Order: sequence, then structure tokens, then C-alpha cells
Amino acid sequence: MDSQLAGLPLIPERNRDICADSPRLLEVRRQYRALAHGQCLDMVSRVFHGTPGRKAQVSSGLAGESGGPSSARSREVLHFGSYNYSGLNGHPRVLAAAEAALKRYGTTTSGVRLLNGTCELHVELERSLADFLGVEDCITYSSGYMANVSVLSAVCCEGDAVLSDVLNHRSLADGLRLSGARLHAFQHRDSRSLEAVLAELPGSQRKFIVTDGIFSMDGDIADLPDIVRLAREYNAFIILDDAHATAALGPLGRGTPAYFAMEDEVDILTGSLSKGLPGIGGFAAGPKATIDLLRFGSCGYIFSASLPPPVVAGLIEALRILQEEPERQVRLHRNERFLRDGIRGLGLDCMDSASPVIPIRMPSLPTTVEMARLLQEEGIYINPIGYPAVSRNKPRLRLNVSANLEQEDLERCLEALERCARRLGVLAQDA
Repeated sequence: MDSQLAGLPLIPERNRDICADSPRLLEVRRQYRALAHGQCLDMVSRVFHGTPGRKAQVSSGLAGESGGPSSARSREVLHFGSYNYSGLNGHPRVLAAAEAALKRYGTTTSGVRLLNGTCELHVELERSLADFLGVEDCITYSSGYMANVSVLSAVCCEGDAVLSDVLNHRSLADGLRLSGARLHAFQHRDSRSLEAVLAELPGSQRKFIVTDGIFSMDGDIADLPDIVRLAREYNAFIILDDAHATAALGPLGRGTPAYFAMEDEVDILTGSLSKGLPGIGGFAAGPKATIDLLRFGSCGYIFSASLPPPVVAGLIEALRILQEEPERQVRLHRNERFLRDGIRGLGLDCMDSASPVIPIRMPSLPTTVEMARLLQEEGIYINPIGYPAVSRNKPRLRLNVSANLEQEDLERCLEALERCARRLGVLAQDA
């Protein structure tokens, strides 16, 4: 081998650094080193041992003890960091449906939907989901991220104008980059900012207004009535990402359009099957003619393997439970109101949260991570959030409330928050 390499020009060592001359990778490496230097990595990618339901067993993350994560070193926590809004993850009926499908269909279809990857369960899920959402048709994807990237890159194109809320999810931004459409950002939930951009665009130009339903880091809800009003006035299409609202907002958990009684006003509704719904994947829903185009024109559907049949069967059963048990949504929203009111009563800042997503503003990322660590020691699991998920100057804890949390859990969480916040000096009265 050495003889074969002899005489070849030497490559400068810096060119063997994969981050060299890549501003993006250099920034990622800087972020990682900052987390490691700040001894924050034990709060990143924490490991769960068992079903993450009301309670969970969790151990430290990337920088845990030598030997890797172990259930022997885990501790039981109340789970306030789960997207399990409806509380259906681990439900006996969901598990039974998934188990029956596993035995009948196996773990995978070993194919893509347009060729050999569709089984009868996929067809049933899409019909059931369309009925649940109150739309004509639905298409499913391998993830919520893939749903947004696929829909936007298929529907929007060069020459189109896309008006996007500045706090929209990253998947929407990535889909828009692939589309080639021109992006026009408008200020967060600001109708005047949106209208100012619309008013400057040619009347003949195709326009899309894109927004989250529930904003995943702030917990506030899109002003859909104003968006609909402006879309009508300026002849724009509406694409709404309901990832954190499906099974978490509106009647029976049918999402943001149902919350505002505007199901017929949204042109394409996208969402997740792994949050309020206890599976994996994403979806797009709307008029049948539009969904037909996505089946034959969106790359995430054409070129990705289909959802595993056991997961699909569990999702079908979850939709049945949501419609049979409306009290689940009543319990979810009672829990979120109690917890949000209690947090604000402590003098902590929940921002404009109006949903089961409840942020708590923190003064710095190290304080945020330390707060999460102290809470875990108290048996409370809450996620620390920093850049790039949010602005550098707006780190926060983020709570995700579930219908399966009990009143005593909420009270215990508030007590732990007060103790830990007082210990770190972040309560208003301690400032």
C-alpha cells in the first residue's frame, strides 16, 4: 500500500478536517464544544428505558457515565417533556392493534407506496384520518418533517411567493428552499406585517401563506381567522402545519382549523403522527384533487418506504379512541390551564402559551440546563431548549402537557419548579 501511495502529492492536513471551509459545520462544532465545556451534554439525548408515558425511567444522555446508558443507573420521573398530548402512547387497545398487525403483516412492507408498499391498513388509516380531520383525502409520509418538505417542494415552485411566519418550524423552511419559490417572512402572528407583504406582490402572482398551527417552541396559536381573511382578499393559498395541534387542540383534538371552525378554509393541512397520535410519520390532508397530485408528485411519498403496518394499526385504533373518549381532550386542556396558571403564579414567564406547549423563559442556556438537571433530581422531566431551536437570547424550559397526567403530578411539578427556580435565583421575587 505504501508503495502505491509513494509519489502522490501530500494533502494538507486541514483539508482532512471535514469542517474546514464549511461555516455551517464549524458552527455546529462550536455549539457542541460549548455544550461540552458547559457540562450540558448529560441533559442532551437522555435515554428512556421503557414506555415514555405518565412516568418514565430515564438515564443521562451523551456524556453519561462510562459504559453508556443503563437502566440500572436510571431514575423514575414524571414526564413533562413528551409529545404524548392525548396520553395514548402505550394504551392497551393501541398496543393490541399493533401486535395483531405485527403478526399478520410483519415489521415492514419492504416497499414504497406507489409500488409494493401499500397494504390495506395504509388505505384505512388515510381514510380514517381524512374523516377525523373533516377533509376529502389524506396522504401519509415517513415523518412529519418529510411531510412538510415533500408538500412544499411539490406544491410551490419558482416564481411563486411564499409568506412564512418567522417562527415556523425548520421543516417548512427546508421545504421552501427545495421549492425554489421566493420566501417572504412576516413577523410572528402579526397580521399587519403579513398584509404589508401581500400588498406589495403582484395580483397575478401565485401566493402561499404558510404557518404553524401551534408554534412548537412558544406554545401560542396561529391567528387563523386573520390569515383566512387576508388569503381571501389577496387570493392566496393557505398551508398550515398542525404537528403539535393534531390530537391536542380543537374538538376531539381535530386541530387548529377545527378549533376556529375553519376546516374548509385551509388548502393543505400537514401534521405529525408521532405526537398527539401515538405512532410515527406525517400526513398532508385536503381536497382529493390536491392529495392525488401529492401522491404522484411529492418525493417523500414516491421515494420513501411506507409506514410499518403495526404502527399504522395502532394509529387507526388511536383515532377511534379519540372519537369515543372526548373527555381526553377535556382532561388535557384542564391540565395545561392548571399548570400554566400555576407557573405564572410563581412569577415565571410562560410567554404567550395558549396550548399544551408551555415554555418557561430562562436567563441563560447554562441556567436552563442546570434547571433541567435539578428538576430531574426532583423526579420531574422537562426539556431544556436553546439555540438553534430558539434564538440565542431566548433559552427556555419547555413543558409538554399530557392528558394522562394526574392532578397530584401537576402539583408536584409546580412545587419542584418553585424549589429549583428559587435555588437558582430565577424567580421574579428573588431577582
